[in-house]
Amino acid sequence: MALTLDHPTPPEVPLWRALTHRPAGFAADSSIPAIEARAERLGGDPAAYAPVCGFPRVDPLPLTWPAVAARGLQMAVMTHPAFPLPVPGIVHVRQQIRWSRPLRADEPLSVAVRVEGHRVVRLGGEFDLHTEVRDGGGEGVWSAVTTILSKAIPGDGVKRARPADSPFRPTRSTRWRLPADQGRRYAAVSGDWNPIHLHPWSARLFGFSRPIMHGWWLLARSLAELDDEIPAGGTVDVRFVSPVPLPGTVEFRSGPAPGGVRFELIGSKGPCLVGAFG
Repeated sequence: MALTLDHPTPPEVPLWRALTHRPAGFAADSSIPAIEARAERLGGDPAAYAPVCGFPRVDPLPLTWPAVAARGLQMAVMTHPAFPLPVPGIVHVRQQIRWSRPLRADEPLSVAVRVEGHRVVRLGGEFDLHTEVRDGGGEGVWSAVTTILSKAIPGDGVKRARPADSPFRPTRSTRWRLPADQGRRYAAVSGDWNPIHLHPWSARLFGFSRPIMHGWWLLARSLAELDDEIPAGGTVDVRFVSPVPLPGTVEFRSGPAPGGVRFELIGSKGPCLVGAFG
């Protein structure tokens, strides 16, 4: 049976709690237990968030907004005493979002976040955070699977073939120049104050010579760029390939692909993000 945490709205989980979360450790024959956190109402301020990510409006809600508004529940799950992994050092590697219709800014929405189990991969262990949003009638209208890599789980060293990316010919291309404070600007509207995104000195504490941009912002900015092409309902899948250092420049490219649209971000050393929706 899952451990269940109930809240009226997603809680504020301070950064210090994540940084000081010291689990007992991950035994070789164990796994991540079932933990669920729920909130009766999805709160937050999408009006502050939208312009930082380039979204032209807040009604309907930006497609990535529910995940940001639910971040307190995600952190409540990952800082629970039963969660066996440290939060510092985890890496966002893949993201999927499904939606059945646009979400209105004024409609009542509830949200739940859950985790259970893990998979051993080459560099460590992966786990999935499932986030589900329901409307006032209890119907699921938006969901996301956030795949995270933790090196606190021993990897098996096996190199696995990745699924082939859909072929496409870019029909849209633009360059984004990200200033040195872009991570701090996004943190102010998302609540994600992970030190690797903020300053050179704080990023160096975690092995980065420069701060790197949040993966959620890179995805949100990409979807904002594609605002006129996003369908009323569908699925978007994204793979984060390499970090985007700050300050920095990336090229956004998109074009038609089988079943929908493919998009990618290209940095000085190659792809940073590869995604598609349909």
